[in-house]
Amino acid sequence: MSNVLIISGHPDLQQSTANRTILGELKKALPNAEIRDLGALYPNYQFNIEAEQAALLKADVIVWQFPIHWYHLPAILQKWLSDVFTFGFAYGLATQLAGKKLIISCTTAGAEEAYQHGGAQNYTIEELSYGYKQTATLCGLEFGEIVHSGGMLYIPGVNTKDDLKAVQAKAIKHAERLVALLK
Repeated sequence: MSNVLIISGHPDLQQSTANRTILGELKKALPNAEIRDLGALYPNYQFNIEAEQAALLKADVIVWQFPIHWYHLPAILQKWLSDVFTFGFAYGLATQLAGKKLIISCTTAGAEEAYQHGGAQNYTIEELSYGYKQTATLCGLEFGEIVHSGGMLYIPGVNTKDDLKAVQAKAIKHAERLVALLK
């Protein structure tokens, strides 16, 4: 299997049933993959650029795992991208990431059927992902697939235990789809 790097872009993974479950399943299924939890490593959003770039250079496949926030990357993942994907490293005269594969693994609180024309979100996940695709193009990355799961909201004290089980089950299925893609 390729060297897989998973960048967890959730700002506080302990608050996310879905993303925490997905990453837990990935750890079990892909024990050699490197998982970098940005929220735990950098709660102040001050990244170790050299360490992050070194991890990217070792990888053959890069996975961004995150919840979509207001149709975009969460702030911590956006800042990581801005700080780490620098001119001369990721794009420009040198594209040191060229040839690596980028896979988007994302969750939404809204149901999957909301992400279609005429649905509550009015656009598909693929249409909302143009920025990720263009980032891959600019950096010479091969854009892989988008693994998306919707309806991944669980709020303790608001939702029921059945809701929790449903989100966990969807998260496990999400991880299985991602693992199948990576193997």
